Amino acid sequence: MEFISTYGKEIVSLLVPFITWFLNVGIKPRAKLIWTNPHAFIFLVQEPLRDVEGNILRPMQRVETASIKVINIGRDTANKIELIFNWQPQHINSWPVRSYEQKIDQDGRCTLIFDNLSPREEIGIEIMSINIDLPALLLVRSAECTAKNVALSWFQFVPLWRINLARGLILIGFSTTIYWVISLIQFLVLKTPH
Repeated sequence: MEFISTYGKEIVSLLVPFITWFLNVGIKPRAKLIWTNPHAFIFLVQEPLRDVEGNILRPMQRVETASIKVINIGRDTANKIELIFNWQPQHINSWPVRSYEQKIDQDGRCTLIFDNLSPREEIGIEIMSINIDLPALLLVRSAECTAKNVALSWFQFVPLWRINLARGLILIGFSTTIYWVISLIQFLVLKTPH
């Protein structure tokens, strides 16, 4: 305690640049992308697969579907979002309906490019294939960041008033903690040894 009371002003003067840096850089709005695969399913369709002459190649067909969600959880717009698949999906649908560009690389990789994604906005991509495997999603990235793959979990709906009450209590607790820390630092700095 004597060390803090003796060198309190110097300690505070060293902390001020770090606090300033944190306020300028640490909490700066940024784009942050996550992606998840909420569901995938294989349908076995009881319809025979026939060739051109009408001969049965397979007694039933297989339809594979998968859903992909890309969400900007950051506080800034993400630009040039790219979804890179191992190969071109047979059928693609996006929701909400948005225009996108599709590119096929020399090695057959398929890239879907969306212009931008605002904060808290999401894109849903549905892919489907008939009698072939679905391509794997290799990478989701934007000009600002690379998306993180997260697991999707379901949770019970919570009313908005409860969420706002919890936010208010957290704000009061955080404010009280800051007040106590400032009061403690003030007490330690102003208390001078004899």
